[in-house]
Amino acid sequence: MKLMTAGEVPRGNFIYQLKWDGVRMLSFVSVSGVILQNKQLRIRTAQYPELQKLPRLLKARQAVLDGEIVVPTEGLRTSFQSVIRRDFASNPSVIKVMSQTLPIHYIIFDILQLDGQTIATTPLEERLSLLRRYVRPDGENVTLIEDFPDGLALYAATKEMGMEGIVAKEKASAYLSGERTSLWQKIKHRLRETFIVLGYTTRDGLVNSLVLGSAEAEGGYLFKGRAGSGLTSEHIHMLTAELPKLHIASRPQGFPKDGTPVHPHLQVDIEFMEWTEDGVVRAPSIKGFSVRGEQSG
Repeated sequence: MKLMTAGEVPRGNFIYQLKWDGVRMLSFVSVSGVILQNKQLRIRTAQYPELQKLPRLLKARQAVLDGEIVVPTEGLRTSFQSVIRRDFASNPSVIKVMSQTLPIHYIIFDILQLDGQTIATTPLEERLSLLRRYVRPDGENVTLIEDFPDGLALYAATKEMGMEGIVAKEKASAYLSGERTSLWQKIKHRLRETFIVLGYTTRDGLVNSLVLGSAEAEGGYLFKGRAGSGLTSEHIHMLTAELPKLHIASRPQGFPKDGTPVHPHLQVDIEFMEWTEDGVVRAPSIKGFSVRGEQSG
């Protein structure tokens, strides 16, 4: 079941949970072992050897569980870059080392089948009760999701803690596999900053993304990522016509090889999820443009 994006915290017959920033994972658990499957239906059992313990934590013969795999950092914060490294690893030796250096938590938030009986259409509150009855967290790699009654308070707290956001789920909702409905909603925090347009990339002769940067105090510019989401047809044609007129030869450090550098005349407002460990924006979206003032250089 997929989450619908909402602009504000919904009121009504909902429970509220933390929005974890990781890799969604189904686990098929039985007395004979564990199979892990991601949203793309790819098997990921080998990537997470820590979860071979799941049968020992299940007080039943068989279950299908849904949850999020994360790599914790500090407090309740997690590292998306680290969990992606875990998910992409394929060498058994590397996976073994990473299980020690980048240990994961599997945060289970639903149970879809129990002892061969499908319970996906059972109301959410009842499924959560069954989850807590039949799955025992180990305090190390396996955790059960926590529910909160006050969505507004949780949303404010997660913003203060620098977390991704919250999830709101209708208490009586069934689990609708593959569907995105308002029964399950995600409400995410976003950062917003203004960046300098350092260049652009093209596809089929049209601008399709902007190279973002910031000015250094001692002069020069720092690469901060690239953004294409949010470009309208009007933006694309305007930028395709105007940016080539600003072409320059010099490229700041980190400037993408497929990009064309331009004079830093234009700036762009960007909404984004977070800063990555490499100091670039993650999941940026373009919100508006302006011309840099004379004081900006």
